[in-house]
Amino acid sequence: MDLTEAELVQYRQDGYIVVRDLLGPQNVEACKQALSDLATGKIAARETTLMFETGHENPPAESRELFIRKYMDFTEDAPALKAAANSARLHAILDQLLGRGRLLFQEMALVKPPRIGSEKPWHQDAAYFRLTDPALIVGVWIALDPALPMNGCMELVPGTHLEGGVPHVHENDFNRCRIIPGKVRVSQRVPISMQPGDALIFHSLLHHFTAPNKSDLRRRAIQFHYHQLGAIWGDVETHRTQFHNEDGTYAGCTVPHGEAANTNYNYREGLPRRITPTDTRD
Repeated sequence: MDLTEAELVQYRQDGYIVVRDLLGPQNVEACKQALSDLATGKIAARETTLMFETGHENPPAESRELFIRKYMDFTEDAPALKAAANSARLHAILDQLLGRGRLLFQEMALVKPPRIGSEKPWHQDAAYFRLTDPALIVGVWIALDPALPMNGCMELVPGTHLEGGVPHVHENDFNRCRIIPGKVRVSQRVPISMQPGDALIFHSLLHHFTAPNKSDLRRRAIQFHYHQLGAIWGDVETHRTQFHNEDGTYAGCTVPHGEAANTNYNYREGLPRRITPTDTRD
């Protein structure tokens, strides 16, 4: 699939593009089934980690899928999810946007259960990764259910990737690391409605957010982060040059601070998974 000049320009100027029908219906269903099977234990979660919505950490086994907010590190457990991460069509597109050669270094399924799905605050993904060049990082967010404003679709502020890193602060949960007040132009946000199989490809410095899901609709998505070959992992001091407060103190998301400073979080670098392009056409 060749991107149009307009799509190339949009990625460079706005920081994102939407690719419709990246995964076909059969592949979407296979991915949803894999998540269900990981939740129920039908697929053994050898590497997969499951995280639950706050206040629902010990749900009954028969309904636990409806309380999960995030799956991590699942590609070696679930072939359908691994195939999606290695989609030949996706990587042909990323070759055009970023050049050839990359590694998969983070894999997640981001789930907003009906009525209890929590928000993900405004943030920049690069704030979570100590990579020295954010331009070499790309996020790919693939809808498995309709993603709409009512159930927590992605919302973003176009062009913010061109402004560099901005300070973030942790709340009482290490996963809730948000851009500090006053640094997000909320009035300029754009909701990105998507249908199952659509993919949002976005720059790691783009400001984005998902609202809580107060509807009766499910909202499942899989998200992958890739970095180009040759990208360099740095330390906290290097990361501080990108994410810092006005007084120069660190303001990225790789070290707990604020109310989260006393947590037992251990930062890890990415999983260096090689890409093997896979035909995911139905």
